[in-house]
Amino acid sequence: MKVSIDRIVAIITCMYKVRAEVVVNIAIDQCSLYYGLNNNQLLIFYNEVNCLIYNDIIELDCGCDEPGHETKVYRLTEIAQEKIQEIIKNKSKLLLKELKE
Repeated sequence: MKVSIDRIVAIITCMYKVRAEVVVNIAIDQCSLYYGLNNNQLLIFYNEVNCLIYNDIIELDCGCDEPGHETKVYRLTEIAQEKIQEIIKNKSKLLLKELKE
């Protein structure tokens, strides 16, 4: 399944502006972007999370392996924070690596 560059840019923009986190809740098979003071939630797809990881935009920050509560939390990488201003201004500069499945 291909990812939408527009959605990836929207996710990156949100993460950059409000220091959002991507949470992969393995226990309930759901990926979410949490942002804002009220912990607003936007559901995202696994392939979008994998794309962000593969392109060094996000990295694992912490996680939990307790049965029934398995989660992984991702944050922006140092490299991503340097690139994001360019990506937000001109999304054609975003060159996504293709995942080989």
